[in-house]
Amino acid sequence: MNLLKNKVFMTILVTDIIQQMAIWIRNIAIMFFIMDVTNNSPIAISALNFIEYLPMFLLTFIGGIIADKYNPKKLMFIGDLLSFISFIILGFFISKGVVGAVFVAVLVSAIVTQFSYPASQKYFKEYIEEEHVESAIGISQLLGSIFFVIGPFIGSYFYFTFGIDKTLMIISVLFLISIAFILTLPNKEFSVLKSNGILDDIKLTFKYIKEKELLKVFTIVFFILSFALGIANNLDIFLVTQRLGLSEQYYQFFSGIAGVGVLLGGLIYVIISKYSLGLKIVYILMGVSTVTVFLEGYSTIPSLSILLQFIDNAIGGILSGYIMSLITKITDQEYIGKVNGLMSTLMYLGIMIGTISSGFIMKNISIVFAFFMASLGFLCCTVILYKTSKKGNF
Repeated sequence: MNLLKNKVFMTILVTDIIQQMAIWIRNIAIMFFIMDVTNNSPIAISALNFIEYLPMFLLTFIGGIIADKYNPKKLMFIGDLLSFISFIILGFFISKGVVGAVFVAVLVSAIVTQFSYPASQKYFKEYIEEEHVESAIGISQLLGSIFFVIGPFIGSYFYFTFGIDKTLMIISVLFLISIAFILTLPNKEFSVLKSNGILDDIKLTFKYIKEKELLKVFTIVFFILSFALGIANNLDIFLVTQRLGLSEQYYQFFSGIAGVGVLLGGLIYVIISKYSLGLKIVYILMGVSTVTVFLEGYSTIPSLSILLQFIDNAIGGILSGYIMSLITKITDQEYIGKVNGLMSTLMYLGIMIGTISSGFIMKNISIVFAFFMASLGFLCCTVILYKTSKKGNF
């Protein structure tokens, strides 16, 4: 396959995998650490996730604009370097008993990612031929999906075996390895859209998306869908410990099986990506998720809950690949950072609202009602895509 001979594609792929490993270990280990020191507080977990998503909401759009203006290789290098430094410093403060430093380190890591990720997409767009975009994204997501299977196991293993101090050092080393690969990328001068500053870039981006009907539709869908995911994903650990009445260590198996679903979904997408299926398959899968997400929160049977998680994540793997490849193909290189930044900003806003709401909904009403709210989000997306398809626009 030509893609496997593409040095830039393979380098970006390897760095993505290394970063995914570091992020999964970080997320799982810190989640267990916070649960231990706060006596399993859902509010604390919501606060942790909120802090992680806050810079994504505030800086993703700006990060996309900067990625379109400056050298992407330097941005990627600086991003991973700052992540490396932040976790070294966090390990020091944790060893001194300063627990609050966890939130600061997560905040720093989340901030720098907003600049490095869109920069990597510039290389992705520039060095991969259009006819190979679907396969490239499918392969990238498929390998990344492996961490939905092994990520919870790896993170749990390191935390319960080595503790938070040594685990943070391992995360730092992974970012250092990623930096080494980034340095091998070619030093290319990318074409830059002329503008009169950031405000002008913002206006140009809104105008560009307004002229692209499909981008407008998926921007709305991303926001609603992310709200639903913000609720459901934030409460997964409590499905295991409270709804199903299992030990928190079962979370890694629960998430691991769900990760197999993401992996299968990625495989299915790679197979069907060469076919033009339109929006029909998208809104049908959204409709299925409307039902499965609600049942996931309602179920008290572990085997049924695992099956529903598996189905939801398989569907997510298919939808993610389809939408990302479509957006990459129809967006001009000069706008790829800005468009991804704006759409991601709205997506993170939805996740933040869903995340911060989920803990309060669960505490004051019930976890079942929280998943019902998430299910309504999927239903809204289904209706929007169905109506769009019936208009004959796509």
